[in-house]
Amino acid sequence: MAFTVAAFSGLSGDVATAQLPEASADPLPASVMAELQAADTAIPVPFPDAVAPAADPGLQDGSLTFEEMGDEPEVEANTVIDPETGESLQSDDAFLDMEMQELDAAVDAAELLNVSAKPADWMLDESMLEEMPYPASSGSWFNDGRWYASGESLWLDRSRAYRRTIAIDTALLPPPPFDPSNINDYPLRYTTVAKPFNVAPGARATIGRYFGRDYLNRDRSFEFTYYGGMTYEQTDGWNALGDSAGDNTLVTPLALRVPGYNGAGFYTTAFNSDFNSYEWNFKLRRRLGRDKMVMMPNGDWSKHSERAFLPAGFVGIRLANINEDFFWQSGRQGVDFSDFGGLYEVHTENWLLGMNFGGELISQNEFFWWGIRGRAAPCLSFASETQSNLSNNTIDPNFAQGSQSWTAGDTLTGPAFLGDLSLMAGFNLTPNFSFKAGYEFLWVAGIATATRQFNLDERRQDPIDAGGQTFFQGLSFGFEGTW
Repeated sequence: MAFTVAAFSGLSGDVATAQLPEASADPLPASVMAELQAADTAIPVPFPDAVAPAADPGLQDGSLTFEEMGDEPEVEANTVIDPETGESLQSDDAFLDMEMQELDAAVDAAELLNVSAKPADWMLDESMLEEMPYPASSGSWFNDGRWYASGESLWLDRSRAYRRTIAIDTALLPPPPFDPSNINDYPLRYTTVAKPFNVAPGARATIGRYFGRDYLNRDRSFEFTYYGGMTYEQTDGWNALGDSAGDNTLVTPLALRVPGYNGAGFYTTAFNSDFNSYEWNFKLRRRLGRDKMVMMPNGDWSKHSERAFLPAGFVGIRLANINEDFFWQSGRQGVDFSDFGGLYEVHTENWLLGMNFGGELISQNEFFWWGIRGRAAPCLSFASETQSNLSNNTIDPNFAQGSQSWTAGDTLTGPAFLGDLSLMAGFNLTPNFSFKAGYEFLWVAGIATATRQFNLDERRQDPIDAGGQTFFQGLSFGFEGTW
């Protein structure tokens, strides 16, 4: 006995047949046939050779129409008729599923419809439907590359130098000798640096290399930063007012017994200072999350970044160099220096070396960004100072007379601190290039400044003083890019 299987395709009306093992000659009950038809499954047909082909052209040879099969007694659902005994056998769903899978596998693959993802070829272009958004990381949007760099032009002002009273005009008071105990009673007092400094240009340049991302989607990089180039210069001076006794009424509390300074007709001073810093940092910066994929009106997909706050931290080594010079000259109008005058010079040099710790927080938008960055470096300061004096007084017996020429110096190692803060914002011209501007703060403490080292009368045995500090602030303009 054998079964012939007919598989119906509801869309095309075609029927595929397959041969199954022999079975009983008894036809299947009509209820079973109806149930199989409703399930759109294969229909076993007994004795295919004894049944004439159906008149319906949609059926192949060896198949049987439902009308020709006749009515049979109703049977319960999920039953199978034993072809030899005609008894109803109970079957479970698993058995039926297995039978259906075997029948489906027998259907020729060529008879199945090739269903397209396009709902209507005549309505939309095929590429618009088959182009699907893909999960995109911001790694292909912002900061995509191996190297990055930034350059900024700095315009910073600095705090005034340590202000000490350097000169007093005794024209409005009784003539010398000068009494230093009454220094605050003199109305005309001059300090080392009385005028503010001009804004000085500087630069900050960074170059770094990415070393990939970690499992938390953070960029790892190593960078070098140069910060400095600011040089501040200033000159100042005073002329004696004079009285009925003469015009040489300038005296100084810094050199009571040094010839060539007390009883001067003029004082001139000059000051200069510079700052340079070098950093080597390991940086860890969080990246943006996955970008948005937005379908444009023409059907193309466009990638857009999500706005987010991106924290970063870095640690490294910082080396800074701060040098200062102070020049002071005294004299009398029309008098040769060899007869009366003085020249005093102070030079200080500071090297700061320490660990550099910092962080930043950037609010990254698609077309602009803004944020804050700060760095702090507890340092060890290697400070040194040298000073020299050359002075003469051979014509005025009212003040110390004679000539002096000497040079002294000292060094000191101690704690220091270096820190800076930047408020910044930028505009993205491309995902990997932006212009930026900011406001900068820089503070250096624990250094030997020139105007703290006065030892003109050599009263101090240890003339170095490393307790100075300097504060800078100003604007910055620049760019940053990745490639």
